[in-house]
Amino acid sequence: MTLGTRDSLTPQKRKARILVVDDDPGLLRLLTIRLRAENYEVEAVESAAAALAACVRFRPDLVITDLRMDQMDGIGLLKELQSRWPGLRVIILTAHGTIPDAVHATQSGAFGFLTKPVDKQELLDHVQKALKVSGFAHVDEDWRANIITRNPLMEDKLAQANMVAGTDARVLLTGESGTGKELLARAIHEASPRRNKPFVAINCSAMAENFSKPPTAGPCCWSRSATCRCACK
Repeated sequence: MTLGTRDSLTPQKRKARILVVDDDPGLLRLLTIRLRAENYEVEAVESAAAALAACVRFRPDLVITDLRMDQMDGIGLLKELQSRWPGLRVIILTAHGTIPDAVHATQSGAFGFLTKPVDKQELLDHVQKALKVSGFAHVDEDWRANIITRNPLMEDKLAQANMVAGTDARVLLTGESGTGKELLARAIHEASPRRNKPFVAINCSAMAENFSKPPTAGPCCWSRSATCRCACK
């Protein structure tokens, strides 16, 4: 994740964004109404191809998709999402509800598996759990309060940072000196389930020359440019 130049804008808190994918217009409309009633921002599409295109523009925090669809099914969409946006949680819906389907979905990395007709409370419970695990910053968790920008590219980086914060992946931050790498590393830490654990900043330029890799114990965020800046874990 490479940072650009400084910019400014007062950070705004937002609703969780949910992308719903189903080739049944009636169910798509019902799910959209239910989720919007719970104050989620919802984008509804009828195919996997439309979902992939929407992800680039809408940047969802969670995807809910039907399993059985033409051209690319829910598992195919799940794998494509995992490839492009690691850490993005996906809930699979199906009218079949067979054990093999459920096993296949969970083994493929789906966060949850729901059978149609979808029970409203079960749906909302799964959504809340998925968003919590993903590290979504709720309105009372202003994880990016110290980062101000009006740059769309930086907003995209922040969306990526928020998404990866909920995972155990190591994150490489690169950029010129003064572009806010340590600030973003701290923001990732604040957005993560590890927010209550220590954040350790390291001045790598003051360390031994043969020190060439980040700490290996536990998840970490690592920022490195001409002079290395910081790590957190």
